[in-house]
Amino acid sequence: MDVVKLGEPPYDRHTLDTAAHIMMRGGVIAFPTDTLYGLGCSLFDLGAVELVRRLKRRDPHHAFISLIPEPSQVDGLALAVSPVARRVIQHGWPGPLSLIFTAAEIVPHGVRGERGTIALRCPKDPLSHSLLQRFGGPVVSSSANLSGQPPAETAEEVVATFGNQLDLVLDGGPRRGGVPSTLVDMTGSKPKLLRQGAFDVKPLLGEFEDLTKR
Repeated sequence: MDVVKLGEPPYDRHTLDTAAHIMMRGGVIAFPTDTLYGLGCSLFDLGAVELVRRLKRRDPHHAFISLIPEPSQVDGLALAVSPVARRVIQHGWPGPLSLIFTAAEIVPHGVRGERGTIALRCPKDPLSHSLLQRFGGPVVSSSANLSGQPPAETAEEVVATFGNQLDLVLDGGPRRGGVPSTLVDMTGSKPKLLRQGAFDVKPLLGEFEDLTKR
């Protein structure tokens, strides 16, 4: 496993290309996101997705969030995008906002939620955004930690947890005290706010169900 330290943007193109090629070949990497460090692999490689699940010791019934390089990719991965969802996307992406949609047919069943859903986020963090641009498509991402343990805030913590089980760690510096992304379910007739995180989405939702108070 290699650990590559990246400074300020513009990032080394060769390093980003290497990371993208690793995921294209079915590998798993770690990199910083808007919030904390995450593990990443191709959405379309079910073997890699299962490896992420095993590395984290994650409940198989828990779905992952997938990161996309451009907001427009939602139209290929979601079966339908409502007007309110488009308004939220316009104001919240790129940014720490995750939205749940009914998955389009192209999304492998092995990465869908139990209700046939997909959760998407377009990150604003310069490093993760640059990586996704080089990869060009959706990347399954999950916090770099064992399930139930605190998420990694530094590359050193990622290495201490996973060691040589990963193919590459991109060190973009610490992501300390990161607040989780806001999570909204867009699959029903009204949006459902599932988690209030770093993005204040309430003014954009219109009539919605606030499940954070239950």
